[in-house]
Amino acid sequence: MENFKNNQKIENLVNECRRIEEDSTYTAEAHYLFAAGLSKKSFWFKFIPVIITGISALALLLGSPNWVSWITLISSIIAITNIILEPESKAREHEFAAKSFTVLKHDARSLYESFKDFMDEKDFYYEVKRIREKYNWLVQTTPPTDEKSFEKARERIKRGVHEPDYKERKENE
Repeated sequence: MENFKNNQKIENLVNECRRIEEDSTYTAEAHYLFAAGLSKKSFWFKFIPVIITGISALALLLGSPNWVSWITLISSIIAITNIILEPESKAREHEFAAKSFTVLKHDARSLYESFKDFMDEKDFYYEVKRIREKYNWLVQTTPPTDEKSFEKARERIKRGVHEPDYKERKENE
């Protein structure tokens, strides 16, 4: 009976690793997608004001009516919005969060797939507990994403985007 009990304990720990791996996969993907969206906004918030200002300044120099200066004002509002919203900085925060969750995903997977057989039950327990605590800490300290990013991440993951090629080759052999 003791052996079954130990096997059940190990299986519970393996399942916890799988849960951490899966949760980290979804969270990382959502952060990557959210960061990509913020990076695009940042690019356009920088690019549009420069183009508008350049064109309206040239137009004013060539004798266009004074109302063209209002276009320059709009351009400056866009630039100020970029400064206030800081999409570039927020994109970097989300990219860092995504990378942190990706590392944790790999830690969880390697722990139950590769390293557990070289550990005793107690050490395995403490390692699983450590990565669970790390996951919880990351959730508390990283910025939130949005529903749209999460749903898009879920669709990508369910399509198998994160499945390694070697597993597919192994199944076909």
